[in-house]
Amino acid sequence: MRIVLTAMPVYSHLVPLLLPVGRQLREAGHTVVVATSESMAGTVEGAGLEPLVLPDLLTMRDLAADPERYGATGFDEDHARRRGVETVGVTSDVFGGNFVELLGRHFGERLWEHADRPDLVVREATEFGGYYAAEKWGVPNAVIDIGPMAPFGDVLDHLNAGRAHFGLDPVTDPWQPMRTFRAGVVPEAFYPDAARLDSARHYRMPDGDPQQLDPAVAELPDRPLVLASLGSNAPMMLDERPQLIETIIEVLGKLPVTGVVALGAHREPQEWTGVRAENVHLTSFVQQQTLLPACDAFITHCGFNSTREALYAGVPMVGVPMFAEQPANAGRIADLGAGLTLAVEDASAPALHESVLRVLEESSFRSAARGMQRRTRALPPLSQIVPDLEQLV
Repeated sequence: MRIVLTAMPVYSHLVPLLLPVGRQLREAGHTVVVATSESMAGTVEGAGLEPLVLPDLLTMRDLAADPERYGATGFDEDHARRRGVETVGVTSDVFGGNFVELLGRHFGERLWEHADRPDLVVREATEFGGYYAAEKWGVPNAVIDIGPMAPFGDVLDHLNAGRAHFGLDPVTDPWQPMRTFRAGVVPEAFYPDAARLDSARHYRMPDGDPQQLDPAVAELPDRPLVLASLGSNAPMMLDERPQLIETIIEVLGKLPVTGVVALGAHREPQEWTGVRAENVHLTSFVQQQTLLPACDAFITHCGFNSTREALYAGVPMVGVPMFAEQPANAGRIADLGAGLTLAVEDASAPALHESVLRVLEESSFRSAARGMQRRTRALPPLSQIVPDLEQLV
């Protein structure tokens, strides 16, 4: 088969889930191309896959940074001001107007112009251009679900506006883009009832080759270990407002734990001028998947990749979600009993101290996280996705 993979051209949408699927398909003998931007082409090549470079692709970061587009995107100056200071979730109109319509049209137009008709399109769930192109080509599209808590069920008007742009008839079901095939990488139990589909399959991501743990982290004192990481995007948002990171360091410094705090790849610990604590190790980068199984708790922004990795490791969480679907992910973790959540504006030192202490001391949080870990380990391996996708064509 000839297969086109599509994703928003940013690391978190492309690399953790979609590229491993592409490698599985390539190793099975299929011809695989990954439609992406010039800036991500090297990453695709580094994964052993062929990039199809589409010109001038936009991302949500481009839209959020451009005041001239605010009228069309739902962003405004107040939204920009609140980032990093308050938790700002995604509404169905912002998600639908941007991902489903604006970015979907933008990506789909370029894919239609530059790609040859494939036998199958495999796309990450928030990238709708591949869906529109697949509908025009008359080929199936399969979804790799990188955002189980995104408001896919509430975007019908935006979906039909996108379809109309490509000359496609309207549909009556907002889940229609996922009805052919949706691949989840967390157990079905993670999904709310309204988001469970008959087309869904669930797979266990491979452990891969774990990165060697930093020896400095390996030799830290033997106390309950708490990792804090706000993901690849959050530290950049906090550049001018590092209060949340300072609060995390302050809180861990007053608990009988060993803390590891990731400041962000662009921040060197020796250049950090904020608060420090004797029992808190600061690092610009942490080998998160390697370290999580050794952790007793995880302070996280609740991006889906970090949430998934914590569930795979059976580690309870304290979520401090910042934007996008992170508040919904954090809320779902709380609903499942695998952690607690605080909005950024509520994450004072006393509140965060209480939440971390509860997650460490109340065994129910670890039991719930371990339950999700067991369900994850009962899923079929990702390699099973290849014969499942082959059946679509």
